[in-house]
Amino acid sequence: MNSPTPPKTPAAHGSTRHEGALLSWLRLLRLPTVFTALSNILCGYFVTTRPKVTEILQQPDLAFLLLASAGLYLGGMVLNDVFDAALDATERPERPIPSGRITVRAATIAGALLMISGIISAAFAGVTSLTVALMIAVAVIAYNAGLKASAAGPLAMATCRFLNLLLGTSAGIPLSGLSTGSGIEVACGLGLYILGVTWFSRSETGSGHRLGMLTGIVLLLGGLGVDALAVYRNGATTAATNGGCMAILLLGLNLAMRATKAITHPHPVLVQKTVGLMLLSLIFLDAIMVFSVSGDAKLAAIVIALVGPAILLRKVIPMS
Repeated sequence: MNSPTPPKTPAAHGSTRHEGALLSWLRLLRLPTVFTALSNILCGYFVTTRPKVTEILQQPDLAFLLLASAGLYLGGMVLNDVFDAALDATERPERPIPSGRITVRAATIAGALLMISGIISAAFAGVTSLTVALMIAVAVIAYNAGLKASAAGPLAMATCRFLNLLLGTSAGIPLSGLSTGSGIEVACGLGLYILGVTWFSRSETGSGHRLGMLTGIVLLLGGLGVDALAVYRNGATTAATNGGCMAILLLGLNLAMRATKAITHPHPVLVQKTVGLMLLSLIFLDAIMVFSVSGDAKLAAIVIALVGPAILLRKVIPMS
């Protein structure tokens, strides 16, 4: 497989060879976004098992699920650029593959190995976890290989995230157990939220329409509404329920205002920043759900802690 002819862009220069290679791989991985995938796992695990903070390090299944999600997510990110190499050569020539800093062959091998490692890690958490991981892998490949450009693209991406949160609930339970409890409700809210983000993000290259962006934010807010209903139905205490619903409302208002600005002035850079904020907000949303359903602020704080490295990395590595 040949890589596209690398255009000469400033992004490909200006650093030592070693630093340039490392940064190129981090950009290919879109590393800051992996923390949102890990927060989904923590959310799913915490709202269903509700462990004590002192017991978390004694939960090997949680470690395997985190490794599984990271491998599948990062592998999917790499393969996304592999399948988009020709398109990126025109629309985003600064990306690592079209710029020539990483070859298609190297990226394909790396993406495949990451996904395989994710599937193997899930197997250590049980048969149900392995089944969900395989479903995620199929959904990711289907999205990257063809569904992305179709009308089914946003739904396919939403399915990936829906399954990722279910992966967090999957350790040690039968497959039929995935459809019961608060985990499935939270996963549905997440899926609808991501459906909206993906629909909105289709305009990040400037080729979308305001109606599509508006549809995206409406779907996103619908996902937050589903989460608010899940909090109302499964809140640990009255205070946790009321606090969770209020936090979701404030998060929704903030995202709606940011999205309105991007819809009014749909410049690619502004849309990309808005999409990045929507993705970063997933960590806050997961923390809200953990606190509301479990009533444990310490568990929520563990999820919130993922914001730190995501924000630091975001300063040098775009999230979209």
